[in-house]
Amino acid sequence: MSSQRRRGPISSGPDATLTTNALGACVSLYVDTFSAPPWNESWSAVDAAQRLGDILAIPRAHGVCLWDPAGELLGFALGHLERSAGDDHFLLKEMCVRAGVQRCGHGTRLLQALADQLGDVRHWYLLTARDGDASAFYERNGFRPAARMGVFVRP
Repeated sequence: MSSQRRRGPISSGPDATLTTNALGACVSLYVDTFSAPPWNESWSAVDAAQRLGDILAIPRAHGVCLWDPAGELLGFALGHLERSAGDDHFLLKEMCVRAGVQRCGHGTRLLQALADQLGDVRHWYLLTARDGDASAFYERNGFRPAARMGVFVRP
């Protein structure tokens, strides 16, 4: 079995937890997804493997994968818990769904699988491009632009 394929159902059960065993398939999907429109970023497999591996290595990281019955990775979501005051907050660092199966409910299923993993964690946050398909997707799934927080960048 190659790193691109895995046997298993499309599910959010225990088989869907993102582990280092699934990293090769996640890297390939990540490069394919974020190298294409609307992102048009230039990711190498080496850089994507470093990024996703680093996120997965963060203490209290959580991730889920969605596989089709033939073992092809359809999507994944990955982030980690952070403590703030007396509550855990979940930072969703990366999420992508294979281009040919977007707008079929898979992204929503990934978010639900993460919610099932995280239990009582009520505070989630993420960064994404404003006013695009991704931001509209997150808003449809209960996210909203932060009222008090902003993103600042430095060259």
